[in-house]
Amino acid sequence: MQTTMLDAVSEALAVAFIVYDRNDELIYASRLIRNYFPVPPQYFTPGTRLRDYLGALYDAGWRGAATAGRDDAAQSRDEWIAEHISAHWRERSEVQQCDGQSRWTRLTKRRLASGHGICVITDITEQKKREEQWRADIERVQLTEEILDNLAQPVFVQDRSLGMVAVNKAFCRFMDISAESVLAGPLAGAFADDIAERLTSVSRHVLETGTPSATAVELQPGAGMVRRVVLRSLRVGKPGRYFVVTSFDDMAQAPADDGDHATLSSVSGTTYPPEDARTRAEHNAAPQGRKALLVTGDTDFEAKSLKTLQRLGLDACCVRDAAEQEAFLSVARSVGVRIDLILVDTQMDVKCLEVADAYGIGTITLDGFQLDTELAFHVMEKLAGLEPEGAADDWQINAAEAERNPPLEHQAAPFVLVAEDNDINQIVFAQILEGLGYAYRIAADGEEVVRLCDELKPDIVLMDVTLPVVNGFEACRRIREMERGTGRTTPVIGVLVQAFERDRDECFAAGMNDVILKPLSPDAVEVMLTRAIPAKKGAAAL
Repeated sequence: MQTTMLDAVSEALAVAFIVYDRNDELIYASRLIRNYFPVPPQYFTPGTRLRDYLGALYDAGWRGAATAGRDDAAQSRDEWIAEHISAHWRERSEVQQCDGQSRWTRLTKRRLASGHGICVITDITEQKKREEQWRADIERVQLTEEILDNLAQPVFVQDRSLGMVAVNKAFCRFMDISAESVLAGPLAGAFADDIAERLTSVSRHVLETGTPSATAVELQPGAGMVRRVVLRSLRVGKPGRYFVVTSFDDMAQAPADDGDHATLSSVSGTTYPPEDARTRAEHNAAPQGRKALLVTGDTDFEAKSLKTLQRLGLDACCVRDAAEQEAFLSVARSVGVRIDLILVDTQMDVKCLEVADAYGIGTITLDGFQLDTELAFHVMEKLAGLEPEGAADDWQINAAEAERNPPLEHQAAPFVLVAEDNDINQIVFAQILEGLGYAYRIAADGEEVVRLCDELKPDIVLMDVTLPVVNGFEACRRIREMERGTGRTTPVIGVLVQAFERDRDECFAAGMNDVILKPLSPDAVEVMLTRAIPAKKGAAAL
């Protein structure tokens, strides 16, 4: 009855224990003890000498330390047994040790006044893993702080609630404040209320959409000087753990006109100086004589965009879809009119970007929110440094006339759909594909890549196999099922970390056409894309 009760207690507490008397003979060993020590069952029977039990442990290759930090590898069998018996006779002792299978245990030993001894064995592997993770997290935080503090640019970081969770030394120097005064608080702790309200709105948009933002502002952190800066914000992290990182680009310095707090500059679209000064500043800042084409089906988006573009001194007009855009650009090329910039509503089809790439014209993509806050800044940044060219005085092109004039022979750059959830690898893919001149879109999980493949009809899919939600193998199978009966078979290339045959086989079994290994190089990607879609070879150079 007592043994049954002790076994129940042992299992309920998830601990193993042995009890021995003043003669060092075992009285009781719980059933769980066999999970920890590799000795035959007879050594756990009542009456077994503690010395014999320890000798069996030693012979089985178990080398638990008698004291923390002691190296027992050089001890003989008798020395090792004597050391452990001595530890069992201490009034209190506790040791943490790791076996050869990365399992950590805690041995807590007590010798009672009656001479009876108890040894309690607890599995602390998960606790150790948490401690290691905690130490690793602390090291990463310290490393991140060191990196931030060594950056020349001011940087601040916001969490999901848009509270400031990190600032670097450059930010504190620039704003002339201490880190303690702003950390864990809103932007109003560092910026004037009107600026903080607007920047909070921008950060919230970046957090929700993942779309980077650039906002020009004028700050007066110290007496007598106004600093004109561009605040660039981007979202980092994974779903549920997103952060917004904002850095400063110091554009210019000018004497302060008055003692007011910082105000948003003319390109931020929010708070402005008087209207005549605002118009004059925008007019002088933007390159003159430029021509921009707007692609949108939204009349409100069109009206706002054309008003801003015209205020910046650009000639601008609008088309409704990719077909009108291509016809328009074809006629413009045939009559010698150069289009400097194409502004594309993010609600439009990705074909609009492909057409712009095919004609070698720079693009800006904006949604309705960014239209109000960033259009002027992006236009000036995109057109900065371009030399104007002579063109026909009247460049208004009729869409109907454009449709009657077939476009010049050209071939759109290949469009690549990338399935990749890792932030760093997304950047690598983007840099490689941009460098090669390919249009691309990145999906962060398997569900998204299947949806985008159906919507965008890419020329090729680069499929990481370890995707969240739906892995790359299942995503490829869904794409193949979706394409069945359509006559379309999109090349899908599996992206693997290691060249295991089973992974290769699973890629091909899922319907993939080929595989490519990480780490990626531009040459390897270009060879793969050229081989997979030879009909598009060289199109990216157009």
